[in-house]
Amino acid sequence: MKIWRAAFLVLLTVNILAIAALFLLITTPSEKHSLADQNAAGNNLAGNSVIVNVTKDDFEGIANTYIQQAMADQPIPLALSVDDDVSLSTELEVFSVKLPILLSFEPFVQEDGNLRLQQKSVEVGMLDIPPESALKLLRDSVELPEFMEVEPSEESVLLKLTEIPLDGGIAVRATSFNLEEDDIRLRVTIQR
Repeated sequence: MKIWRAAFLVLLTVNILAIAALFLLITTPSEKHSLADQNAAGNNLAGNSVIVNVTKDDFEGIANTYIQQAMADQPIPLALSVDDDVSLSTELEVFSVKLPILLSFEPFVQEDGNLRLQQKSVEVGMLDIPPESALKLLRDSVELPEFMEVEPSEESVLLKLTEIPLDGGIAVRATSFNLEEDDIRLRVTIQR
């Protein structure tokens, strides 16, 4: 009887070890398993990116859509146009007279993917106003979207593309903004 008992215990031990080994083989991911790599890396992954080429008209349409959405409750119209330069146009009412304002800018892509618009010229009706004064007037008269920052002392407007509120964990950064060749490139990232 002792032989049968010893044989049973050996067979039971072998079966338990076989089941444990099989369980480990099933639950341990292979080196090529992509989810294992993502979990090991943690939350430091920025996401998957694609570079999108847009035309001047496309960028203008997209920008104006987000500006209009952000300023839906504002009575003062603001429009961005892209041609040989980037222009912001608006109208301000002063003493019941509408003043048309046109600000022209030279665009520069910053390292962080935002777009700095360096002021080139100002047209306020027929008045000759210094650029810094025109930007102060714009900043103080119009409640701009949070992603547009007017910097009168630097005579520029910062379009914070990285802070435009987009749904679905999508982030946008500019990589190239060449108006002469109509080559505007945006990096669109779907964040994980």
